[in-house]
This record gives sequence, structure tokens and C-alpha cells, in this order.
Amino acid sequence: MARAIFGLLLAVAAVLQATILPAIGPTVVMPNPVLVLILVRTTQLGVADGLLSALFAGLVLDVLSLDALGTNGLALLPVLLCGVIGRRRIFLNGVLFPMMLAIVATMAHALLLNVVRTLGGDALIPLEALLRFTMLQALMNAVLVPIVWPIVGWIGREQTQRMS
Repeated sequence: MARAIFGLLLAVAAVLQATILPAIGPTVVMPNPVLVLILVRTTQLGVADGLLSALFAGLVLDVLSLDALGTNGLALLPVLLCGVIGRRRIFLNGVLFPMMLAIVATMAHALLLNVVRTLGGDALIPLEALLRFTMLQALMNAVLVPIVWPIVGWIGREQTQRMS
């Protein structure tokens, strides 16, 4: 049941990110709630849960953004790597390190997504413009981490209690 709740949360975040935020947002730079959810899920519950989440979210984002299937899922792989780094016991004591990881994950995700989309035939975004917008998005994502952390933690506790 907890996985279904997280899957629903992830689907809502993907719809919010791909359709609603761009329509109502006054700026070009928007947070990436899907990235933050996957980073926190991987940090708290491990790479297997993070990989399933990235696969599901990647497919939903591909369909909503009309990208080639696999584009967004592939771009979420660096987020999983950052989540695995955050699983170290020394880093789970606080939310500051995951906030820094959100910045790194956002930068890596944007660079890889730009490369994958370029290989698929889209125009290459100049690196300077990409980094300028991505840094602002990374800061927004870092601010989302303390909000998402307890929600994903609660869902994860529900999941592990039902498995026991």
C-alpha cells in the first residue's frame, strides 16, 4: 500500500511538473519535484526503490512531455547515484547533506537530459544558459528537500512496518 501511495504522489508530482507548473508559473525556471522525490526515496529506502521510482516517473514524464521513451528515465540515473551516496550512515543524521545532493543531482540531471535530447535530434542548449537556469532550479530543489523528507520518511516507515 505504501508503494502505491508513493507511486500516486510521484504521478501527481510528474503531472504538476510537466503540465501545471509551466502553465501557471511566471518564470522559466521551475522546481523539479520528481527529481527531489526520487532523490529522497533513494536516500531513505535504497537503490531498488529509487530505481523503480525513476523508471515509473521517467515513463510518465516521457509521455507527458512527448519525449522519446526512456529519455527522462535515463536522465534520472545520476539522481539515483546521488541518493546512494546519501545513504551513508554519517549523512542520514540531517537534511543538510541531502540538500547539497539535490543541487548536484539537479546539475547532473540537466546536463544528461540536454545530451540525451540532443542525441535524439533536439537543438543543443548552450552550456552557459543551461548552467544559469539549472543553478536556479537546483536551489529551488534544495529548498524542497526539507519539505519532502518527512513525507517520504513517513511513507517508507509505513512500508517497512507492513513488511515486518
